[in-house]
Amino acid sequence: MQDAEALREVYGAGEAEEFAARLADRHTASGTTHYVAEADGRVVAAFALTSLGRLRPGGRSRLFLHEIKLRPNVRGTGIAEDILGWLATGLGVGFEQELLALTPPGQPPAGFARFGLFESHHVFKWAVRKEGGRL
Repeated sequence: MQDAEALREVYGAGEAEEFAARLADRHTASGTTHYVAEADGRVVAAFALTSLGRLRPGGRSRLFLHEIKLRPNVRGTGIAEDILGWLATGLGVGFEQELLALTPPGQPPAGFARFGLFESHHVFKWAVRKEGGRL
């Protein structure tokens, strides 16, 4: 429950119980691992990595970086760059594995260019409809 409360604080919304239930439900995120980044013993960021299957012969394995959330007071302090550095050195991203990163339109983290990330795909979202079929 302590992890769930830390995530609720990072997101600044929701209930710790819902975070705990989502973390415990292995069926909702097949192939996905959730991570946190800590600074001074406090959770300052959360992100998820999903392994994407590839059919293309000779294609490198691919990871999808998403659900990136930083505490507002740590934005611009290098936390995102630390995460990218860990991905490169710890998981071989950029060497042994490709990485696709989901960011809001027009808001790529400044460190992306330093690590060689470039715009390559466009993402389209099919929103969940409210009751009655209206968006």
